[in-house]
Amino acid sequence: MEPRTWLALAAVAWIASMVACSGTEPAADRDTCKNAKSGTICTYIGNGVKGFDEGSNHRLDAKLSTPWDLVTDAAGNVFITDWNNHRVRKVQADRMVTVIGADEPGDGDPDKAEFKDGAAGETVALNHPTDMMFATVDSPIAKKGQMLLTAWHNHRFRAWDPLTGKVFVTCGRDPGYVGDGEPLGKHTSFNQPSKAIQDKAGNTYILDMRNWLIRKVGADKQVTKVAGTWAKPGGISGDEAKPTPAGEVQFLFFDPAEWSNPYFAAGGLALSADDKVLYIADSGNHRIRALDLQAGTVTTVAGSGDSGCIDDKGAVAACANDAAAHPRPGAFSGDGGPAVAARLNMPADLAWGPDLRLYFADSGNDRIRAIDLKTGLIQTVVGGGKGGVTGDVVKPVPGDKNGDGGPALGATLNRPRGIHFDAKGTLWIADSYSNRIRKVIP
Repeated sequence: MEPRTWLALAAVAWIASMVACSGTEPAADRDTCKNAKSGTICTYIGNGVKGFDEGSNHRLDAKLSTPWDLVTDAAGNVFITDWNNHRVRKVQADRMVTVIGADEPGDGDPDKAEFKDGAAGETVALNHPTDMMFATVDSPIAKKGQMLLTAWHNHRFRAWDPLTGKVFVTCGRDPGYVGDGEPLGKHTSFNQPSKAIQDKAGNTYILDMRNWLIRKVGADKQVTKVAGTWAKPGGISGDEAKPTPAGEVQFLFFDPAEWSNPYFAAGGLALSADDKVLYIADSGNHRIRALDLQAGTVTTVAGSGDSGCIDDKGAVAACANDAAAHPRPGAFSGDGGPAVAARLNMPADLAWGPDLRLYFADSGNDRIRAIDLKTGLIQTVVGGGKGGVTGDVVKPVPGDKNGDGGPALGATLNRPRGIHFDAKGTLWIADSYSNRIRKVIP
């Protein structure tokens, strides 16, 4: 063999070995979602590095910054709220593209043209988008097929039309509490709303986080309060022994001390199949509660209210009111037993599974859990509870029980916030502090 030929082959071999060892092999070869087995977990978006990039990198190499929620449309497209990048992003041809959001956080079109004519999605500056859903029927704040978007620090709701790419402000102004008992109008205001859900009649229920209320924008455009006391909460009240009138119940969706707490979550909502019961993740009270919309009463269906937290010195602490609090060893409890006796820790998003169980992100416990409302029992379905605020190295090695390619129950999650089931029964997870979007194969 000629020396030059031998040197060329050696160089190629050396480069190939370096690529393999450095983990920079093509993304398609690292995609553990391909041919994944039932019950296993895989990363679909994100390399775990907090940041932002777009367009050039494969979705597996994309940088995210605390993804908060996700949803799929009828065509199977995946959308995420990239919370700290202040954007709604979509997977398109295995790349990430922005559909709503600009280079800097803000509050949209300053001349308010989007109220009437709409504004191009990529020109609308958002400020911490938290939740999105595709409307299945027409309502006063989102038409069928439009995405209804909630954003904390915008204090308002926007509808995105996927056909035109235009965004419209449909509800909300500056932060406040105005509008109950009146028709929806330009003075209707919210204070850091975090979630919204729509029933089949076109009513929209809103988790008005910093007002500590559940409110409704009716199909008739009337705005009403349906649960909560509109007072700064100091703890839980109501439903301790029996159903309590919804207007007397105290929620803990938000507390100023929580801003620096990595366990902080912003609640969740889910409606029963008959639209008669609204399930609420009362994050700071570590409970899942049920609002009977006909009777106007609230009961707890999961969570004892004891998250089992300690502070940095090892003393018992109330997670909801102590920014330094974190779960003490052995604090997690309840699997296989009554859901009302289980310890939850900052429950977040809710979703109905194909098995008709109510799933939720037990964010502070680094797990996804499910409640069988017929039996009242609770069970972990994803996560071994070993996550950490600064840790969670997910190894993309098939069969690794602590990461991608392995059983969902053995995986490591890190403050999961959003969950979603698609039409195929795939469970999608916004693994927020891992800066990844992951999915569990049905």
